[in-house]
Amino acid sequence: MNKMKKSEKILIIVILFLFLGVLVFGHHFTTPLLISTFILSICYILGGFYFLNYQNDKDKLKILAGIIIGSALGVFTFTLWLPVSIFRKILVSINIIFSIILIGLWIYNKNNFNKNFKHIFFRSVVIAVFTSFFSFSSIHFNTYRDFLLRMLKPDSSLSNNLLMFEKIDEYEDFMNLKKYDLAIVKANEAIIYGKKWRDYDTLYYQDFSGAYEFLSDAYIDYGDEFFNKNDFKDALSNYIKADSILTHKEFKPKYVESTEGDIYWNRYNLLLTYNKLLDYDAYDSELDYLVDNYLKVKDSFDIDYHYILESASNNYYTRSYYSDAIVLNKASLTILNQDSINNINLFKSTYVRLIKNYLITDSTELAKTYLKKYEKITSNNDCQYLFYKTRILQKENIKEALEFAEKTCICFEQENKKLSLFFSNLLLLTLELENSNYKNFEKQIKITQDLVSQTDNKSYNQSFIDELLGYYNFIKGNYIDSKKYYVKALNNPKNNEEVRNNSIELKIAQINDELDINYDRSNLNLKIIKFLSEFESNYPGTTTFHNDLGNINIGFNTKLSDSVFKVTIECYKNFGISKSSNLGVAYNGLATNQFHLKNYKKADSLYTIALKKLNEFYGKQQNVNQLICYSNIVELKLNEEKYDQGLDFLNKARLTKINCFNKEVTIYDAFLLNLEGDLIKGSTKDISLSTEKYNQALNIAKNYFDDNHRFIKKLKNKIE
Repeated sequence: MNKMKKSEKILIIVILFLFLGVLVFGHHFTTPLLISTFILSICYILGGFYFLNYQNDKDKLKILAGIIIGSALGVFTFTLWLPVSIFRKILVSINIIFSIILIGLWIYNKNNFNKNFKHIFFRSVVIAVFTSFFSFSSIHFNTYRDFLLRMLKPDSSLSNNLLMFEKIDEYEDFMNLKKYDLAIVKANEAIIYGKKWRDYDTLYYQDFSGAYEFLSDAYIDYGDEFFNKNDFKDALSNYIKADSILTHKEFKPKYVESTEGDIYWNRYNLLLTYNKLLDYDAYDSELDYLVDNYLKVKDSFDIDYHYILESASNNYYTRSYYSDAIVLNKASLTILNQDSINNINLFKSTYVRLIKNYLITDSTELAKTYLKKYEKITSNNDCQYLFYKTRILQKENIKEALEFAEKTCICFEQENKKLSLFFSNLLLLTLELENSNYKNFEKQIKITQDLVSQTDNKSYNQSFIDELLGYYNFIKGNYIDSKKYYVKALNNPKNNEEVRNNSIELKIAQINDELDINYDRSNLNLKIIKFLSEFESNYPGTTTFHNDLGNINIGFNTKLSDSVFKVTIECYKNFGISKSSNLGVAYNGLATNQFHLKNYKKADSLYTIALKKLNEFYGKQQNVNQLICYSNIVELKLNEEKYDQGLDFLNKARLTKINCFNKEVTIYDAFLLNLEGDLIKGSTKDISLSTEKYNQALNIAKNYFDDNHRFIKKLKNKIE
């Protein structure tokens, strides 16, 4: 058996010790190791015939073997030259192929395989494994990178490069774990090492531009995490930081178009977040940017543009820019028509947005048109179809709407969609109130209240229930409870909608009037007038504000009160709508103003119209608004001394009260008993009987008002 030459052994032992020295003590042994390896490689290349025991011309393969393994080993000398060149990989690959050939020869000629070839084979395999590690390992392979760092002086250019990759690997690990805050730290560290690697020369920052992209991705994903948790302020902070990274002057992207796309879609994140934060000035700025620059990042207006329009239309709907929202919805449909097969759900959502816009602008026929389009692309038991069918019927036939509302609730319950089930029950609650089904309302409120706890945004959704409870108690004359619920809804930290808040403030003002509580009426008038002036136009659905503003000014500012009631009437006329409770309320308000001005004939005419409008919408003697109108007419007849007519309307008022509240005693009983006492006193002069009616009224009224209330004082004076 031929033995390894003494000089070869010495060199190999020296290399092994130096290798261990690098592992233990670091870069101090790097130069001797490389020199020793270089010497051994030269020995194999030039002295292969000696080291591999060349004896005659038949052993020329040993000379070739020396050149192959020597060249492969020599590659290690250049191991700190990164990146690894193709030439180095070829030399190592030749040795690997040579090792494979020797394996093949050994297998083929197992019994007669030359022993010297076995020694060549062992050398070739060991060097192949050793050099392959340094030639084919990825820079992301920790063991390879750690060894290179041990060979390098600290803070050298190449060590900073390797540390940059180390931080990138740590960044990726944290990103996979969704620990975005730690990923951001590692990406920042990678950038710092990248700058050191390139000696802070911005001309070469493109070489580590990926680290900037990684940092922006971490900020964006961190922002998405906050956004999904409804923490929009922190989401905004991260999106802004991502934008500052992507647009930083030090960031020299390799692929400019790709980076422009990243910037653009992060601005879309900003758009969505500003919308959630109700920062509409910033929202409009981002929307302008997205619209103006879309074709710079996309070849055509495709489905992505639809999502931008979708956001804008929802935003405009919230801000009451209904005509603009409708234009955007129709533009979305144009885009969706390019791929009508694969975008059925997007068609549905766009149709729904159009229906909502047309409902609030009282374009009921157009809402029906798009509901029919929706119906054509959905199943017969689509819950959302039932929901908007109910909403449309709510404008035209509240009794039929109630039937569909019940079907909608059953449908969403079967689908187990908690939020949709909550809002369908909320709609059912509203319709129970509009149909004066107060007992049903009381049962339904418990069901809906239980559903709130199953929704994500519990506090916000609770405010809708509080608002309905406020209205319910207002209808029943429980003004103190009503105000409590309205104040709770108004002060809900999640309720930051200007439209709802102004509506609630007007309701609270009306309650204050009923309870004889002073408030700054003039300031509220100015606030609501300013709010109404910001609407792009008046719609019948928004005239509730005008009616409520008119009602709080009856007897105080008749000119203002008359003018806003007339806005309601003119608005409905312009839209060609003749059936609405709002019309009845407006005419009742105009009539009451004329009554206060003692224009009794004009008041009588207007009350007649008011009753007609209310009867057309509710049916005869079915609603509290009709009860109030009848009571006003009775009071008018008293002043006109038309006692028989007054008694007739009093009976109609009583029947309406029974239809609304059954046998339940309410504040309206006190009002009607007071009117009955006045009629008796005026017509029969029966002081005893009228006093009895006043006493009955007083006993009921004390449950609703304190002793200083004007109605209580008025009754006591009549009794005395």
